[in-house]
Amino acid sequence: MDPLQTLSESLKSPSPLYVLVGGESLLRRQALALIRDAIANGPVAAFNDASFTAGSSADADPLGFSDIARTAPMMAPRRLVTLRQIEDANVALLDALLTYVQAPVESTVLVITGEKFPAAAGGMDRGLRIQNAAKKTGVVLKLELDTSDRAAFARNTAKSMGVTLDAAAIQQLQTLNGDDLAALIADVEKCANFVGTNGKITEAVVSEVCVSTADADSWGITNGILARDRNKALEALQRLLDDGEPPHKLLHGIAWQLRQVLTLQDGMKRGLSEGQMGLRINPRTANMVRALVQKKPVSPSAMLDEIANVNRAMNSSRAGDRRVFEAWVVRLTEL
Repeated sequence: MDPLQTLSESLKSPSPLYVLVGGESLLRRQALALIRDAIANGPVAAFNDASFTAGSSADADPLGFSDIARTAPMMAPRRLVTLRQIEDANVALLDALLTYVQAPVESTVLVITGEKFPAAAGGMDRGLRIQNAAKKTGVVLKLELDTSDRAAFARNTAKSMGVTLDAAAIQQLQTLNGDDLAALIADVEKCANFVGTNGKITEAVVSEVCVSTADADSWGITNGILARDRNKALEALQRLLDDGEPPHKLLHGIAWQLRQVLTLQDGMKRGLSEGQMGLRINPRTANMVRALVQKKPVSPSAMLDEIANVNRAMNSSRAGDRRVFEAWVVRLTEL
């Protein structure tokens, strides 16, 4: 059974403990979202939702998870406590976790999540002991996918967006993205936006939306926008248009990139790690965007308004979609 489906079934009668480990960061985020929706979703959810990060005391000492987990929920049946990035846990935190998971509090749902537990230390594999104890008192899920699972995940994503995804397209997408599930799903979403509701994503569509745009580096336009450098943005745009890239296709790609920019900027303000932000761009690009928005922050409301309006303008303007698109890029450099 799909691990997320297994999790959904278990949440019909929530366990006091969930251990979610594995290399697929996208699955970890989705699993945590499922739990949060099921547990911390009422009018007083904010009072019953606490999050700690192993290896960090920037916001709260992760050892404090135990006191919060043992506190009765406020005007709700359950309290949610999340301990992230378990791979960074020290010995003291692992020992506290081992004690807790052996007798978890029934009115609290503790979620332990991360890539993996730390290696054994001092001749004791605390991570293994925690997982073995958790199997008796809660739910332990390994969030990994093989190649066929990734293909099914891509199909389900396409289906949720009202489009179909054929076998040749899936194979090409997997070739482009390798083991990066988040990047695979991001490309499916871009293709779905391109073909529209009830459309079909084919190998030709993937080549149109993902391959050629990636080769041409449409991030050059986005970087120019973020730097408020009109000439840089227009030069990058001109190169792409001269290479035959259709304006509508470029629009979908750049709008997607700008939404990633806003996600990163919001996460920076909230002190989240890139894994917690749910970014779907590679680390090098993320670092570049981070530097640009630190220097010149973007207005989320203005940017989202521009993204919402441009597609309609390109479809209806007598000036032609290329000219409208160029004017839109210029406006974005002035926000």
